[in-house]
Amino acid sequence: MFAANFMNDPTKRMSFKSQRPALGIESYKDAIDHLFSLQRFGIKLGLDNMKRMLQAFGNPHQKLKAVHIAGSNGKGSVAAFAANIFQQAGYRVGLYTSPHLSDFSERIRINGEPITTDDIVQLTRFVRATQRQVAEEDGTVDNDDSVINMTFFEFTTLMALLYFFQKSVDLTIVEVGMGGRLDATNVLQPLVSVITNVATEHQQYLGNTLDKIAGEKAGILKPNGILITGISQPRVIAKIRSRSQAMKNKLYRVGKDIQTTEKKQGAFDYDGIFSSYKTVEIGMIGRYQMINGAMAIGIIEMLNILGYPVEEKAIREGLKNTRWPGRLEIANQNPIVLLDGAHNLEAIKTLKEELKTNFSYEKLFLVIGIMEDKPIKAMLKQLLPLTHHVIFTRPSLKRAASPLSLLQAGKKAIRTGEIVEDVKTAVQKAISLAKRNDLVCVTGSLFTAGEAREFFYPQVKI
Repeated sequence: MFAANFMNDPTKRMSFKSQRPALGIESYKDAIDHLFSLQRFGIKLGLDNMKRMLQAFGNPHQKLKAVHIAGSNGKGSVAAFAANIFQQAGYRVGLYTSPHLSDFSERIRINGEPITTDDIVQLTRFVRATQRQVAEEDGTVDNDDSVINMTFFEFTTLMALLYFFQKSVDLTIVEVGMGGRLDATNVLQPLVSVITNVATEHQQYLGNTLDKIAGEKAGILKPNGILITGISQPRVIAKIRSRSQAMKNKLYRVGKDIQTTEKKQGAFDYDGIFSSYKTVEIGMIGRYQMINGAMAIGIIEMLNILGYPVEEKAIREGLKNTRWPGRLEIANQNPIVLLDGAHNLEAIKTLKEELKTNFSYEKLFLVIGIMEDKPIKAMLKQLLPLTHHVIFTRPSLKRAASPLSLLQAGKKAIRTGEIVEDVKTAVQKAISLAKRNDLVCVTGSLFTAGEAREFFYPQVKI
């Protein structure tokens, strides 16, 4: 079996090409079509598929030196900060995040460079062929080439882990997809674990209380590990501390073991676990990025003692040069167009505070599209009182709420509003209504922000 030799045969690790049939995947479009067809299996939490498939490849994930990041908000920013710092320090860094904004390749990167279309094609064929081989060995093969029924996220996570192993990265930084305990990424044995924060989200999967959600996120902890967290709620941190103690983890908290002092907008003093830095600048707007940046430095501090030294210059340059599109991103001037992928109530509250304190404008035009499983009324209640005009829209995703349902949910709180089904058309309409001193804010989901971004950067891959 080709997959079985993946770990031991260097010639096979040089390429994902196998002697197996193409299974209908000849082009990048074929690969992407196949990947997104897996969404028919929905969201399925659990590790059985990942463990079985990884075993077929010889468990390459066990060779990866990883940082594993969970949390309700800020995971991607922390991951991007940490990856950029290590890259500045000369390491070869794999980064796996989700969702993407414009192109699938954004999810899997090495030193900032997205995976190539050719590697996506070869990996998709490779994993799909191995699925069938595993089914044949188990005696469960039928007419479906995807007999193991891997979900979209399971399949893409497996692709990422194989890619990072094959490319011999020094470090792998992996963002959890949902929750933690049963997330497909939780097959890793990380050097450092991170839980950014805990807020109410995905209640049908993670539980209907913060305690339950915190318990799911704490499921990423491994015995005798290291945990860095930005959680501040007393009851939630008590839950995390209890789990950490049970797993014999060393726990380091922003606000206690790691202190930050804002010096000016976009700069802070860092007083950490072992080190202190004055006036560290961050390259992304938003006060919350100071906390995310502090957690990233905490990761660097802990990996320093584990044999991954990083000089202060790399920390400063890494934080200052990091860009993470779709998070308080200014995509246009006159009028200012702000793209923010706030996708849950806590993130919307943070966006509201940023709009009130860090932006000046005469009128606010809101373009908003939200997933139907989110607390829509509560999210709209936060933002609508600030707005002059609202355009309700939806990204091209089945689980996006209809613009009509958004309008009905928020009609009592809006001055004026309308429905524009297509996100890009909605953005264009908002810009046409706004004047130079107004602000257009596009939000409600990373998918909404991503489609809006394509209006401004139609040919750009990030």
